[in-house]
Amino acid sequence: MSASLSHSGRAPYHLTLPHSVAQAGTGAFFFLLFIFMWPFQRVPFLTDNLFGIQGFKPFNLLAAIVLAYLVFDTALLHASDKIERTSIRIFLLYFATLAIAHIRSVPNAPLLHSRFPDSFPESYFDFVLSACIVPTFYTLSFLFTLKRMCSFQELERITTVICLSILLLSIAFVALVLMNPSVLLSGHASGITDSDRREMAQLCTAYLGTHYNVIGSMYISTVPLLLYRALTRGGLWIAPLCLSLLAVLLLESRGALVTVAASCSLFLILRRRFVILVLGAAAAGVTSLVWIGPTVNALLSIGLGSSSGVSADALLTGRVDYIWLPLLEEWTSNIGLFLFGAGRYGMATSQLWDTGTLIQASVAHNAIIEFFLDCGVILTGVLLIFLIVGTATAWRVGRRLNSDLYWALFAGIFGCGISMATGRDILPTIENMYAFPIIAMMINLARLRYLASQPAPRE
Repeated sequence: MSASLSHSGRAPYHLTLPHSVAQAGTGAFFFLLFIFMWPFQRVPFLTDNLFGIQGFKPFNLLAAIVLAYLVFDTALLHASDKIERTSIRIFLLYFATLAIAHIRSVPNAPLLHSRFPDSFPESYFDFVLSACIVPTFYTLSFLFTLKRMCSFQELERITTVICLSILLLSIAFVALVLMNPSVLLSGHASGITDSDRREMAQLCTAYLGTHYNVIGSMYISTVPLLLYRALTRGGLWIAPLCLSLLAVLLLESRGALVTVAASCSLFLILRRRFVILVLGAAAAGVTSLVWIGPTVNALLSIGLGSSSGVSADALLTGRVDYIWLPLLEEWTSNIGLFLFGAGRYGMATSQLWDTGTLIQASVAHNAIIEFFLDCGVILTGVLLIFLIVGTATAWRVGRRLNSDLYWALFAGIFGCGISMATGRDILPTIENMYAFPIIAMMINLARLRYLASQPAPRE
């Protein structure tokens, strides 16, 4: 058995892992439907309990079906190669960390509800279900992809579903903005103000059920995949890419705008598409100046004061002085918090809450600091080692694979890594949900290469 290890995106690998066959069947259909639903899981009419039964929401039911296929129709702990075995072990370590953090957060449910009544339910049962179990559903995509979506054709199918769901999200969002021109026109008249951002947040929450920054995080992870499709397939895939980029511009999310631009640029550089990179940069510059100059200026000028130069705290909209420094000082002054953290949603349990020295937010707006607040310095050190080793390994594998799909996935994860500086999370949330299938897809591409390098079995 032989196969080309250099893939340009047009001809698929001629390899399939031993247990990746049409076995996925109905399970694959429900899994792909589960993935397709991700951007719309909080749309108001999809958050109602079916038949009035607590927890019987469409998203939860699809997740339960995917879990059932994993438990009853998959050998979860059986590994067919050393890459899969290592991946499962790391995932189990991650899952154990997540479980411990969630268990430690349960006693804090009343306190969390008192401070964030709209985010955390009052009863312990509802808290465990909505704040602990539901976020864990996102990790199912890692296991299902790793175990049952192993061939290149199946990975392409996941890519198609993700791109189509993001296309539908883009259509819905652009339509919402056009139907509410006040959101668009107010920002263009004099730059983006806090009032404009509140109006955009209210619009997104009312119709899509989530904050515009969360929508921006979805684009950060997935736009490189749309770019990959546009470059390798061309034709009709160019329109979804352009529509998604338009949605990113209209979001008024500074982090999403900069990060999407960086991840797409990285993908084009890695694939040596320098002409497209230059043309894209020129087109973005002209569009910014002609159409949304005030918007881009407002997004990128925060923290740049003429009298005092560049202010890091202003550039990070108060995160340094009113979130990070007070919390780090509080956690380092308590040996228990320093070593082991406060459990999941640790920031919301801070004793500085009513002192006026802390912005009353439920997240730390920095993934590493958030993880430290939840899990302590020991696990944070382990995390940093895994991040460094994992990034170096992913880069080395990508150089060997020379695969357009792999580099598109890598660019998506690269974007997630950049956005960790001002948001996202290490533990599963709606903001980092796409990281789980993307990482599993990268692993399976590496496994395909590993399988190709093995000697053919004797007849």
